[in-house]
Amino acid sequence: MKRTGRLAALSLVAGAGAYAAGSWIAGRALARRLISGTGLVPAKERRADLLDALRGAGVFFEQLRYAGNRLDPVELSAVFASPDSETSGRPTVLFLHGKGGNSAEWRPEAMRALACGYNVLLPDLRGHGESGGTFVTYGFLETDDLANAISRASGLFGFDPRRLGIHGCSAGAALAIEVAAARDGVQALWIESPFADPQAMARHYLSLATGLPSWLLALTAQVAVRRAVALVRRALDLPEDAAGLESVDPLRSIARVRAPVCLVYGERDELVPPQFTARLELALPADSLVWRAARAGHCHHDDEPARVATQEYDRRWREFFGRHLPVEGNS
Repeated sequence: MKRTGRLAALSLVAGAGAYAAGSWIAGRALARRLISGTGLVPAKERRADLLDALRGAGVFFEQLRYAGNRLDPVELSAVFASPDSETSGRPTVLFLHGKGGNSAEWRPEAMRALACGYNVLLPDLRGHGESGGTFVTYGFLETDDLANAISRASGLFGFDPRRLGIHGCSAGAALAIEVAAARDGVQALWIESPFADPQAMARHYLSLATGLPSWLLALTAQVAVRRAVALVRRALDLPEDAAGLESVDPLRSIARVRAPVCLVYGERDELVPPQFTARLELALPADSLVWRAARAGHCHHDDEPARVATQEYDRRWREFFGRHLPVEGNS
């Protein structure tokens, strides 16, 4: 009996050791996936299609190149467009795509904004599309990248950077929170499928990427996140006492946002499930709205709210931005 008990105990110890070792190996292998510009599926949208749509609509547009954050000043790319060449008097909407996306996926939204009289600024975030960069940081570097994009575009086209709206999807929605918290002049913030806890999101993302259940990846995800933080710190040659990737915190940042927010999520979203937004919902600033889109999934997917509830989405978008970021002359 005692021998059986000892064997069972040894088996448990060996199993725990194997789990820990396997989690450590898998976590280190998966770390780069967390900070790569690759999504769960390849991006379908192309810059050429966006430019063709803008050209066909007869609007004014230009492609921009600008430097990224001084810690990693890679060359970044964006498209700026306006209903016509009279760009200076118009407010501007900044569109931020998610992990694995690019600026071209905003084509329908950009065309709506242009029709409403807005300028639009459509960056390829670092590590995506036509922008340089070998890793992403969910706002640690990108906040300054986007400050440079806004500064570059406003200098060229004369618009007021204090009359800015932001529309973000998924990781781009979490980034939108970071940007709105860091700068004055953001007057309206539309965020779809954001997440409150980057570590919990990393674990869920790795579950989707590997097909393994989330509970099995608890330790693996911790190792992967720590490894990703270390890789970024090493790449940027950050001092030990300096903040790094681990400082990105959408829930903490939302407390500094003063602009009204429209938080949108699909009730059937499997990539960023609704419970991932719950704490953000409770922390929204005054005059904010929440839209729980029934029967809808993740933004920029086939079942996104904009496709499942097209007319309602269009109405809500126009009303929200029209109220908080009005275009002169529009009723």
